[in-house]
Amino acid sequence: MSNFNIRGIDELNNNLARLRQQTEEEVKKELTDIALDFASKSSEAAPVKFGDLRGELAVPRKIPNGYIVGSSLPYTRKQHEHLEYHHPLGGGPKFLESPFNENKDGYIKAIKEVIKSVNK
Repeated sequence: MSNFNIRGIDELNNNLARLRQQTEEEVKKELTDIALDFASKSSEAAPVKFGDLRGELAVPRKIPNGYIVGSSLPYTRKQHEHLEYHHPLGGGPKFLESPFNENKDGYIKAIKEVIKSVNK
């Protein structure tokens, strides 16, 4: 029977734990920036009559592991989905979907870059 003595395992575990914590913290910061950017772009793309929908979209709601960008106004879904609605004051349908699709690759790239920068 052989015995092995491994030195530095505690230090390695501590370094890995620290790296995990730093990565989580930096990714959370980036997610905050992304949520604010997405909320702003969605708000700008939303139809406007009185400004209630745009105002509500401008502020992302924090949840335990991220953010929600959306609206609880009763007409939000109809305004988002009905392509035939006319919006003479600006904005239009798909005000959540379009900005997300236009920016998702950039958001993913930003998160990857944060992870890479922490793990150098």
